[in-house]
Amino acid sequence: MVPDDIFQYMGVVRLLHHFNWTWIGLFAVDDENGDRFLQILMPLLYQNRICCDFTLRTPKRTYTGDLINRISELLDKYTVLVKSKANVYVAYGTPTSMHALRMLVFEAEGALSLFPGKVWITTSQWTFESWTLQRIWDTQVFHGAISFTIHSNNPPRFTKFLQTINPSWAKGDDFIRSFWEEAFGCTLKHADEHEHEPCTGKESLESLPGILFEMSMSGQSYNIYNAVHAVARALHAMYILRANPRKLIEGWRMEFWNVQPWQVHHFLRSIQFNNSVGEMVRFNENKELVTVFDVTNWVTFPNSSFTRVKVGRLDPWASPGQELTLCADQIVWHTSFNQVQPISVCNDSCHPGHSKIKIEGEKFCCYDCALCPAGMIAEQKGKQGEEEFEKCIKG
Repeated sequence: MVPDDIFQYMGVVRLLHHFNWTWIGLFAVDDENGDRFLQILMPLLYQNRICCDFTLRTPKRTYTGDLINRISELLDKYTVLVKSKANVYVAYGTPTSMHALRMLVFEAEGALSLFPGKVWITTSQWTFESWTLQRIWDTQVFHGAISFTIHSNNPPRFTKFLQTINPSWAKGDDFIRSFWEEAFGCTLKHADEHEHEPCTGKESLESLPGILFEMSMSGQSYNIYNAVHAVARALHAMYILRANPRKLIEGWRMEFWNVQPWQVHHFLRSIQFNNSVGEMVRFNENKELVTVFDVTNWVTFPNSSFTRVKVGRLDPWASPGQELTLCADQIVWHTSFNQVQPISVCNDSCHPGHSKIKIEGEKFCCYDCALCPAGMIAEQKGKQGEEEFEKCIKG
């Protein structure tokens, strides 16, 4: 039910290519998943003539005792954020590592006095949802971020269901109890035993800032929702088969109440249905969920709230070259760019009559421009409005 991450990595490259961003910074969680991310993405970047100014590995957890020490170590490297010409940062990690990234940025901003405005590009694991300590942290540094999010939609009555959740449900459910107490700063136990006031039971999830709780279903939850319905339909098909003892599957008779997991595969393979939102749920010949990613623009506000704006889609099943569609004019950029499309290159393009000269020891995205010798002209490459002059040829 979870799309292969490689689709997102390809989407990141196509997004960079779309805006001609060739000089970027990379953040990857410091674990085997981050290793795989870099191992797959780096060759894709190189093939598309995109360079990385730096790569920083972020802690994978936010609750380890040595996190503060780790942050102090990383802050020494964060001066690169001020010196870098890259205006685009690509970040990958799990939700917990994203919490650590936010902490690192928060600390870096305090240590460096000014954290430069950037375009953050993130994978579907990105979320603004924070633990309670981070609710007071400024989210403006991530204003205008772009992420590939697993497509989702709110099932009927989902919002109403969230509006009915009450702390009385906490009986036997430690998750609701601990979340309720942390989110609303109250206690569900006797107030005289704790420093917090007792919860009234009238608290509303809608009143919480988006960084603590969103009233819409996430892409991961939407996939779980569809998974439950897929299995339910598969079991229903098995039940119908059991009700007709004449039907056989590959030579064996089904005993419905003694179902083995491998027996469900036969039915799941052919599952295809419209869910309660009216969207098709099906698998391809490789047993992969056929789905798309939404390209989401995150617009943040000073009160720690935010809104998601869908500005495009990434469809891995589309025709080659048509996978990414964007409404670029709808994207809100970080305020430091004054709503002008950001530029993220190591060098400005060479002017007509000049060619690129490699700088020894630098990456190929960085170069000098030299005047062509007499009798030669610069060879023009690229689309109109995106001209590049790479080498001198005979005129």
